[in-house]
Amino acid sequence: MAEFCTKCGAPLGQGMQFCTSCGAAKGAPAAAAAPARPAAMAAAASPSATIPSASLDATVPVQAPKSGSPVLKIILIVVGILVLIGILFAASCVYFYRTRQRVRQFESHVHATFPTRPGSSGMHSYPSSPSAPPAGPVVDTGITIYPGATPYGGGSQASGPNGSIRTQQYTTSDSMEKVVDFYKGKLGPNTFVTQADGKALVQYQSEAGATTITIVPNSSAGNTMITIMVISGK
Repeated sequence: MAEFCTKCGAPLGQGMQFCTSCGAAKGAPAAAAAPARPAAMAAAASPSATIPSASLDATVPVQAPKSGSPVLKIILIVVGILVLIGILFAASCVYFYRTRQRVRQFESHVHATFPTRPGSSGMHSYPSSPSAPPAGPVVDTGITIYPGATPYGGGSQASGPNGSIRTQQYTTSDSMEKVVDFYKGKLGPNTFVTQADGKALVQYQSEAGATTITIVPNSSAGNTMITIMVISGK
């Protein structure tokens, strides 16, 4: 009957007292089994131990860029200023365009009422510094006389198939600026004032007709000459 080593399990020959494989004596007790390592240690020693997925899935929070940058605020302010300038420029263009249109309407009304343009000659019928006041009766033009002004001689009036024209001159010791401000307040918002070469021209147009007031300083006499011309259509 074959015998085997009780320690390593190798076969023993007939009459052998020692194992040729491990050297153990015949009949030696069997080798004790290696104690089992705790599961926790095995898991720690194992290189293939899995890392919890939660640690891999955790995301690092990214800080959002801060708003309210000074550079952005400056850019917005500059853009706002440019937009405001553009709006003001457009509004001024519209205003001057409408003013020019009203002046053209005024001139067209005068030309339609008096095709021969007597109004133009009437505005310059008297020089700025006449040597003597024109003779004739004082003409009531229907326009409020400047306070303290006195008639400068007689006026003129004429009627035609398309309307009438009345002219009267006055003098005052007040300055041209005061006279202009007075008639601007009296005639209303539709009054247009033009100043050039030290003279002022006040124009007003209504449904009844057109009014032109020429205001000229007379330095030699120390007063201001006011010429009122009213054109009324039929």
